[in-house]
Amino acid sequence: MANFKVPARTYMSSPLASVHRGDSLDDVHVRLQESGFSALPVVDDASHVVGVLSRSDLLRLGTRESGAEPRSPLLVFPDGTAGEEMTPSPTAVSPAAPLSKVAGIMIEDRVHRVFVETEDGKTTGVVTTRDLMRAISDAKVSRPLSDFMSSPVFTIRAAEPVSLATERLGKARVTGLVVVDEAWPVGVFSQFEALDARDVRRETAVEDVMSPAILILDGRTPIHRAAAQAASMDVRRIVVIDEEATVGIVTGLDFARVIRS
Repeated sequence: MANFKVPARTYMSSPLASVHRGDSLDDVHVRLQESGFSALPVVDDASHVVGVLSRSDLLRLGTRESGAEPRSPLLVFPDGTAGEEMTPSPTAVSPAAPLSKVAGIMIEDRVHRVFVETEDGKTTGVVTTRDLMRAISDAKVSRPLSDFMSSPVFTIRAAEPVSLATERLGKARVTGLVVVDEAWPVGVFSQFEALDARDVRRETAVEDVMSPAILILDGRTPIHRAAAQAASMDVRRIVVIDEEATVGIVTGLDFARVIRS
């Protein structure tokens, strides 16, 4: 197994996208979707990070405010600001912190990003699960996908309403569902797709809003190759099959387990 004692700064993403404490939740939504990150730091007028707001937060807030009628919009954000809804004091590490420590924090806190902060309190970057994929690819970790996959796989049928898919994301405490048609994976419905579909009717079929970008690999595939493919395709989960049967899934936190090992 590779030694992931390299410092966090080696793989962190920078510059850092952020939102201001006074920004509306609609503004946060737009910034999140544009940045591609699952969460953004919230900064004050002096550009100091004071909190974090995630897609999970927006989905929770938007679901609470939306109606229950089939024709109601999927999500409705309240009038609050980023500062009012953020989680204060997000976890941060120093630029010199080992990547294995960053991965351990992700697993323990069930988060997909850890901010990188200098001694003077300046946040200079973020390490995400996608950055961990790059590290695994570079290290040529040869163990098979099946060693790290999670099971069972949380799925949603393509014909089911998007409201049910969004509800299932919250109840299962996962960031994405595999969309299936007669048990075969045909796409992904993640928090990104849920937020992107905020204005569609709750009765809309998942198939109409899912992402068709899905990576399906045999469980014997070396995880470094799987990580390289996932990073190049900008996908965060890999469906693992064995003789055409779905047997598991590898997500961002499973990649973190590779780094922490």
